[in-house]
Amino acid sequence: MNKTTVKLQIPLDKSLKDKIEKHAHAMGFGSVQDFTRVMYATVVQTNMQFSLTDNTQHLSPAAEARYAKQLQQFKVDRKAGKVKSFDNVDDFLAELKRP
Repeated sequence: MNKTTVKLQIPLDKSLKDKIEKHAHAMGFGSVQDFTRVMYATVVQTNMQFSLTDNTQHLSPAAEARYAKQLQQFKVDRKAGKVKSFDNVDDFLAELKRP
């Protein structure tokens, strides 16, 4: 650690830490520390504001039904082999570039 780096210790309940770790890994971070560093840097660099209110937007019943139908059709198409899948990014990008 260099002289401009400080260690931040935050007491957390283990179950909360485990949930954060799972979330961080799902987002591609290697550790809670990496996730925390990026989160803090993003807040500071973008002057992000936090609110403790629930601003969740819910779909209308019609939209819910439409997306449920689309998801069901996707599952049928995937099972029938009609959905393309890719093993790596290069193959995916090559497919996008095809005329």
